[in-house]
Amino acid sequence: MNLFDKVDPKFHIDEKIEKLINEIELKINKVKINDSKKRKYMIKKAMVRSVHSSLAIEENTISLFNTEKIYENKQVIGKKEEIQEVKNAFKAYSMLKNLDYKNEEDFLKAHNTLMKYLEDDNGFYRDHGEGVKRENKVIYVAPNSILVPSLMNSLFEYLKTSKDNLLIQACVFHYYFVSIHPFTNGNGRLVRLWVSLLLNKYNKNFEYIPIEEEIYFNQEKYYNSISECHVNGNVNSFIKFMLDVINSSLDKIIKNNIIKLTTTQEKIIELIMSDKYITQDRIAEHLNVNVRTVKRNFKSLIENDLIERIGSDKTGYWEVK
Repeated sequence: MNLFDKVDPKFHIDEKIEKLINEIELKINKVKINDSKKRKYMIKKAMVRSVHSSLAIEENTISLFNTEKIYENKQVIGKKEEIQEVKNAFKAYSMLKNLDYKNEEDFLKAHNTLMKYLEDDNGFYRDHGEGVKRENKVIYVAPNSILVPSLMNSLFEYLKTSKDNLLIQACVFHYYFVSIHPFTNGNGRLVRLWVSLLLNKYNKNFEYIPIEEEIYFNQEKYYNSISECHVNGNVNSFIKFMLDVINSSLDKIIKNNIIKLTTTQEKIIELIMSDKYITQDRIAEHLNVNVRTVKRNFKSLIENDLIERIGSDKTGYWEVK
């Protein structure tokens, strides 16, 4: 993709994109949570999973289980910097309701919060060259730093003036932001936060849905779709990827609401997501219940097609479906 001093989004709405948008609109309105306690609980769970997944993409090793403990102000053992990243992310996600997705100053404020105590230039665009590496190999060189302020200004101008569906705006913003790579660090976690802000603006039910988790589960497809857009010169591949991610996330929350998971079953799923090799004995210890209770809940989760065993009992692992 060629960038000069202005972002000029290139994409076209084809049949697949239209179909995905229609499916998402139908599904998001099926999410009905009337009980206030359950709403509060689900918002908390979504935030915990969003923070854990977004930071795990950045190779933060704090488990989902310990991420929730940090949310609850409980002590955990871990690297000081990684714990700080989690604390910062929770503070940033708690600010979402007070942020304007069209406001560049709010955007810089969110970056300042996410990177507090972690970078010297948090809240400011970079003043040096940057590139994207994978396995110690540079796969993308970002635009010159002198262009970053005008590029970001034009990207926010797109949000201010666009008549596109907010789902499309979220995808377009995400792709071009990644291409500009405007900060020294924290680019990925900030753009995922901003996409959540756009989705919440589109429909309040998105506050129950950790989109970041689905991106985390599909990282290879995520990077491939971005690369395809660089080659094709338009955002279509990435729009389709993100809409698929949103659609899949909605399928999961609708299914979970139908099945009505117990608190124990939710905890089991979270522990498996933190460590796919975890044993039922270890889960019983974590939850302070007997192994029979764990086995009974495992049976229910397997029957409802929510988890499955991959490989043998001895050397295999559990997978959350």
